[in-house]
Amino acid sequence: MKTLFYTLCLCFLSLQVTAQQKTITGTVSDDSGLPLPGANIVVKNTSIGTQTDFNGNYKITASVGQVLVFTYVGFETVEKKIKTNTTNI
Repeated sequence: MKTLFYTLCLCFLSLQVTAQQKTITGTVSDDSGLPLPGANIVVKNTSIGTQTDFNGNYKITASVGQVLVFTYVGFETVEKKIKTNTTNI
């Protein structure tokens, strides 16, 4: 009986961890609204990252509470904490 209990607990824990992952999407643009192709987006303190496409769009998977770091040559680095929304943080 204890084995079943521990197995169920383990299943619920793994579901909870999986549920915290979010797919974040958005567009990186300059102050005038022009898209920035090739901007780097990295989940802080990890090796998870991506780059924007020709239209400045990106998609990355991360957890609520983690921080995304946006960098582009000639621009100031921006850090944004992931909240519950999944678009345009």
